[in-house]
Amino acid sequence: MNIEQFNILSVGVGGQGVIRVTQILASAALLDNFYVRTAETHGMAQRGGSVSGYLRFGDLVDGPLIAAGFADIIMALEPLEAVRNIKYAGKKSIIFLNDKQILPLSIYQSKKIVYPEFNQILANLKKITNNVFFVKATDLAEKAGNAKTSNVIMLGVMFGTGILPLSEENLEKSILKYVPAKAKEVNKIAFKLGIEEGQKIRSELN
Repeated sequence: MNIEQFNILSVGVGGQGVIRVTQILASAALLDNFYVRTAETHGMAQRGGSVSGYLRFGDLVDGPLIAAGFADIIMALEPLEAVRNIKYAGKKSIIFLNDKQILPLSIYQSKKIVYPEFNQILANLKKITNNVFFVKATDLAEKAGNAKTSNVIMLGVMFGTGILPLSEENLEKSILKYVPAKAKEVNKIAFKLGIEEGQKIRSELN
């Protein structure tokens, strides 16, 4: 497959496996013989702060950072983090949001700041692109057998929609490469459940 460049921004908070998602995707892209560039940022990640993983792959990729408005996919394990990173979204971007909210410390400690309703988050993101989808990733991860596999659920969703130009075989190889031996089976299940959910979304893509 010939692709000049494909840009994925993964965001969330510390402990959700954002960087692991970027590592898995980068590994799969390398196995698919693409040039790969990655970068990451941590904002007090160990305390639940913002975390971002940048991935660019393809035949013509230079630096690791994604230009504003040029993310092909934004994958948010915490929905408010997608809003924080809205500058990376453009009209052609596709945004996937886990519907599990994690209150930032600023909201948790303040009675004046309110976490926005999901419909508000959706409305803000849809000002940029119509392709915004909430996913019950945490619920599906619990169905798979471990709530911590929500990041792998989201990987499966991205692949299941048909927009992620990576092979299923190499994605699964890369998932199994980065998870502990005792967690391999549950992550296989999570990946498959994610793919099934992504296939449901496919017809809604604009």
